[in-house]
Amino acid sequence: MKMCNVRQFFKQFPDDEACLLHLFDVRFGQGHDCPKCKREAKWYPLTNEKAYSCQWCGHHIHPMVDTIFEKSRTPLQLWFYAIFLFTTSKHGVSGKELQRQLGVTYKTAWRMAALIREHMAAIDGEAPLGGEGKIVEVDETYVGGKTEGRDWRARKTVVMGMIERGGDAMLKVVPDQKRGSLMPVIRENVAGGTEIHTDELSAYKKAIRWNAMDTRP
Repeated sequence: MKMCNVRQFFKQFPDDEACLLHLFDVRFGQGHDCPKCKREAKWYPLTNEKAYSCQWCGHHIHPMVDTIFEKSRTPLQLWFYAIFLFTTSKHGVSGKELQRQLGVTYKTAWRMAALIREHMAAIDGEAPLGGEGKIVEVDETYVGGKTEGRDWRARKTVVMGMIERGGDAMLKVVPDQKRGSLMPVIRENVAGGTEIHTDELSAYKKAIRWNAMDTRP
C-alpha cells in the first residue's frame, strides 16, 4: 500500500502491534524456518514482549533486533510516523519538526532523525562519512560559469565537498543559499561524533566539533 497522506498512514498502522506485525512480515513472514528447530513454522505474537514465537519449539524472534528501533523506548508507531514524514517530505525533516510532530524531546527527535537518515543513506548505497574518532573535511564552492553583477551568487549553485581522511569523498548540492543551509547537509551526510574540519566561514561554527548524543531515544 503506497501511502500519500496521514489518514492512510494511521489506517495501516493504528498502533504498535500493527507496526510490529508489519516489521515481522517484512523481515521474516509466516512460514519462516525456525532457526532453532529448523522447521517451517507459523509464528504467534507474544503479549508480554515485542516478539513472535515458533509454533513447534517456542523459539522467539524479535523483529526490532538489528534495526534502528532496537532498545528504543519510543513507541514503534512514532518511529513509523517519523519515517513516513521523511519519505513524504520534499525538503527533509528537521529535529525540531519531529519534536513538534511526535511530542517527544528534542534530544529524542534529533537522535531518531540521525538514525533514519543513516538508514536511508545506507539503503541508497551512500553511507554517511566519518564516525567516532574520525575526521571529515568540509568546504563549499559556487558552480555555474562566469557571471557578473552584485547578485552573482544567486545565479550559481552551491556544491559542498566532504572527504573523510583515509576514506571516501562526497559531493552534495546545497538546496538553497540561506543562512544555516550548510549544517543540515552536514548532519544528513556525516555520522554523529565526527570531528569536522572547515574554514572560518561563520556558517560552519556549529560544525567545528559535532558530537552524537549518546542516549538512545
